[in-house]
Amino acid sequence: MKENLKADEVKVRFAPSPTGNLHIGGVRTALFNYLFALKHHGKLILRIDDTDKARSREEYEKEIIKDLNWFGIEYSEVYKQSERTDVYEKYLEVLKEKDLIYECFCTEEEILKAKEIAVKSKKPYIYNGRCANIAGSEKEKLSSQFKERGIYPSIRLNIAKVLKAVGNFKAVEFEDAVHGKISFNPKLIGDFILKTEHNRFTYNFASIIDDYDIGITHVIRGEDHISNTPKQILILNALDKTPPIFAHISLLYGKDGKIMSKRDDAANIEYYKKEGYLPNAILNYLAITGNTFTVHQFENGKEKISEKEIFSDVYEMANLFDIKKAKGSSAIFNEDKLRHINEKLLQGMKAEMLIKILIEKFNSEEALKSIQETYGETLYIEIINFLKNEFKTVKEILAEIKIFFEDFKTETPEIKYDIKLKETLLNNLQKIESYKFDENAIKNAVKYSASESGKTSKDCYETLRLCITGRHDGPSILKIIKLLGRERTIKRLLA
Repeated sequence: MKENLKADEVKVRFAPSPTGNLHIGGVRTALFNYLFALKHHGKLILRIDDTDKARSREEYEKEIIKDLNWFGIEYSEVYKQSERTDVYEKYLEVLKEKDLIYECFCTEEEILKAKEIAVKSKKPYIYNGRCANIAGSEKEKLSSQFKERGIYPSIRLNIAKVLKAVGNFKAVEFEDAVHGKISFNPKLIGDFILKTEHNRFTYNFASIIDDYDIGITHVIRGEDHISNTPKQILILNALDKTPPIFAHISLLYGKDGKIMSKRDDAANIEYYKKEGYLPNAILNYLAITGNTFTVHQFENGKEKISEKEIFSDVYEMANLFDIKKAKGSSAIFNEDKLRHINEKLLQGMKAEMLIKILIEKFNSEEALKSIQETYGETLYIEIINFLKNEFKTVKEILAEIKIFFEDFKTETPEIKYDIKLKETLLNNLQKIESYKFDENAIKNAVKYSASESGKTSKDCYETLRLCITGRHDGPSILKIIKLLGRERTIKRLLA
């Protein structure tokens, strides 16, 4: 793998297909590319792989871009494969001039049947090359039949001729940045399709043509694409072009041991948004899942090596990112670990930054503005600081923040509490002057109330919580009362 790369040498890409919403595994792939680009001062390209016209949807494309923006993953350029047909035709013509491709008149039905036979025989399917030598009247006849059916002969790469053109090597090899040397027997690949009978360019052809034409230096993608790599290398060999460096990262698996995909609820990004996970917490967790960040420090002249797991932002991640330390085996997604990271980031975040995130990422401007106007800037910041240290997710913070609204109403009217104890607490809290309404004064009022009523301090705090928040549990009711202030607390006890 190249070292000491120059800024203009590094260009990576994230290439989602708009056949569904972006899923958590896709975000991880985008992140690894983004971190690599930041690390080497290069560029991240967004390429929309929409050659599958039947399944691609514009609304998915918009959502993918929206989600990348939500995570703050920045890209320099955007390409759509559906707009690059002329580019693919140009390179296909080059292969035609080199006599390295041929028309195939085998139909989809025939290919599927051949694959079924291979499966029953417990053998890998390899195209037999039956159409490689069709010519003359037979070719004209088949062409006419295809035209009548409204389809086209597919275009296949002639592997034998490609191997001969480049020196007839016995293996397709490449040095994977994650897995090391990987080798494939070209005889087990078979002449594969570059353009289908429906006149659509295949993934392997369009993808590697784009990578070369756009100038991608490193292809960082899931390990499920390893089997595609020899085909893509052969295409570039046929064009006499140098392949990019490949890095196949581990796939993301759920607790059930299955690969997380866009069809799984657990992989749905909207779920994590609704649960209130910070964008950076999700990125942070995805970065360390199936990857190691090593920190080298020197103490008393000795090197100390440790692993880092919590990062303030993507720039700190990128500084320590090393694609060679990405694991080649499966990575298990653990929401409990994500929740832990989210909690740590909340606690270490300044209130002002959290407010910005709540507004920009979680559409909470109206609620926050109401509290800011009601309590004033100083108390507003104090409330946010209190909540971020008490809860693990934004969802929990936004649920709890409701108790600070002026028009707050008990969520469960049926809640029962000791009315006499409530009146005793009210009486003692009313005796505190506004400028002395702090936690010590509130504690003393509770202490007096417990003594007067023959109840415990715990009974008093539970009654206060029910009357003031309408809930049986939650963070420090003492702190909540102090933040609410004397007037709001009295008003709720009088309700």
